[in-house]
Amino acid sequence: MLESQNYRYEEAEEPYRMHLNECLYNPPEHIIKAVTSTLSQCNYYPNLHMFNRFRLLLAEYNKVSIDNVYPFLGADNALRTLFMALADPGDAILSVKPTFSMIEVYARFMGLDMVTVPLQENDDEWTVDMNLLIELAKNAHLVVLVDPNNPTGNAIIKGDRKILEAIALNTKGFVIVDETYYEFSGYSVARYVNEYPNVIVVRSMSKAFCLAGFRLGYIIADKSVIDSVTKVLTPFDIPTPSLAAGIAALENLDYHLKIIEKIKQLRDYLYSELKRMGFKVYRSYANFLLIRDDRRLDSHLKKFGIAIKRIAQDLYRVSIGNEDSVKLFIESLRELA
Repeated sequence: MLESQNYRYEEAEEPYRMHLNECLYNPPEHIIKAVTSTLSQCNYYPNLHMFNRFRLLLAEYNKVSIDNVYPFLGADNALRTLFMALADPGDAILSVKPTFSMIEVYARFMGLDMVTVPLQENDDEWTVDMNLLIELAKNAHLVVLVDPNNPTGNAIIKGDRKILEAIALNTKGFVIVDETYYEFSGYSVARYVNEYPNVIVVRSMSKAFCLAGFRLGYIIADKSVIDSVTKVLTPFDIPTPSLAAGIAALENLDYHLKIIEKIKQLRDYLYSELKRMGFKVYRSYANFLLIRDDRRLDSHLKKFGIAIKRIAQDLYRVSIGNEDSVKLFIESLRELA
């Protein structure tokens, strides 16, 4: 029997969900209207024209060719597909630790040899020994990096071409860069996928576009990689309402860019307030903050209707919600400051 662990998740009953890096802004009217208009057509399979329209809009948004981008039913599904297409049992996979838990889940399930570089705590941020990472990449069939990293929020490659090149040219396989939090960091390696064909970028529309329930993700890669890893996929894989939501979001970018900017401002505000109250908090390029505290912050906040995620005995990850949730979060911690 395979020795692997499942993704651990417990549904939160608290009204303020600040534990899953979700967007707490409800889908806007243009999303609701677009999705509702498709419901009467859901007796049919998803429309090929909608799929191609969504793919074209993704290409335009990311400033790449349509041949360089492909939609998936969520970024985690894209990541799983890449694992299955690019690795075999016994292959070595390199990542950092801690990072997105599904990387280890997929690696263990597929019988991959997991190698990690531990992140180091450095004042108010986390850092990685890049020289060690590049050296270990020599024996890796897959290098998988979440950038910005989850749950620490720190930069890994930070869009640096020289670093990317060193990793990409050093490894015997592929470099997967999960840029789920790209919109909050502002940096990316997506522009280099044609120069380094073994580099694949994974993106999500769950966080920045507030579409987690629609399960939309995509990859950006060289055309040869896209053609190879999508051989077993069809244009029917993404439900019609999800396609409609994605199209409407990308056709109304101004609204979503404003939401992204609001979340970034709230993130920086919450960081400053927590520092001012004396909490140990780390800087973040994502839509969450990591707090170190030896008290049960999760139990305390639960009394105020707030759910956060306990990462380790004294580490807590809090998602940046909307104005109301951030205000309540601060007020709820004042008595502990």
